[in-house]
Amino acid sequence: MKRLASIAFVVGIATFARAELENSIYTSKTEKLRLVVPRGWRATDQPSYPGLLLWMMRSEPEGRIVLTSEPFTRDVYCSWPVRCQMIRDSLPAKAACALGSKLAGQRVRVGPVQGGPKENEDAGLPSVWFEYDDGHHFLRQAIAIDEDHVVSLVLSTPSIEARNANVRAFDQALRTLRPLTPEELGVAPPAPALGSAVSPARAAAVGIGPTMTAGSAAGSATGAGTGSAAGAGSGAASPAGSGAGASVDAGSASGPTPIPFAGSDAGSAAPPPPGTPSYQSAPPPRIEPVGACPRK
Repeated sequence: MKRLASIAFVVGIATFARAELENSIYTSKTEKLRLVVPRGWRATDQPSYPGLLLWMMRSEPEGRIVLTSEPFTRDVYCSWPVRCQMIRDSLPAKAACALGSKLAGQRVRVGPVQGGPKENEDAGLPSVWFEYDDGHHFLRQAIAIDEDHVVSLVLSTPSIEARNANVRAFDQALRTLRPLTPEELGVAPPAPALGSAVSPARAAAVGIGPTMTAGSAAGSATGAGTGSAAGAGSGAASPAGSGAGASVDAGSASGPTPIPFAGSDAGSAAPPPPGTPSYQSAPPPRIEPVGACPRK
């Protein structure tokens, strides 16, 4: 079993996740996941192994289901055999191909890869599953992938009969696996881009016409009011010393948007002269997981 566990939990290298388990509903804001524990199963989210998010256990028929997650990175993708990378199929199917190849190398019997439930795909977390055993331990594993994570749900039983008896509970849990929504994560919707149309509700709130854009509205608002160089409704104050009524026309301004000067302590440093812009650093570019791999 140790040999199978070391391979089946190959995705367990992530850090311990901040999570909640309440009324049989598991949520992890760190991994952005939600899953419903099947009825009649005991569950615990106490971290016992890096990357292992949730344990679910049942004594009759005996079975155990675990949920794991790891970041989906270029290194993970490039660890898959080239033949698995090149198959014309989904990313979860390619990951299953890679894991199946590793299992087969350990003389484990591996079954064919099957498509996961439609509920996963509709939620933006497509999945596949397959079964394998070494004659003593019988497992079913689902693999789901989004742009950030490789997620596994693994059922482990001591016999093929116990695996078959627990398949329904496993499938129920898999169908409920989905990413958390922005509202569940507490993420605010993105602000309108410069030059985009202002919504009627926003226009009514700030007293502008329905045909004005976010940029032109920002340029016409006063510094003490609704507009700033960042666009409509940003609420950013104008730089100190530029006057309470100063404003920047974001619709016509060129170059990077100035942001207000802020010292570490009030009065610890004098603000720069009026008109001196400061700039926010751009975030580092995201390296897409799928791409060219170094030759070995």
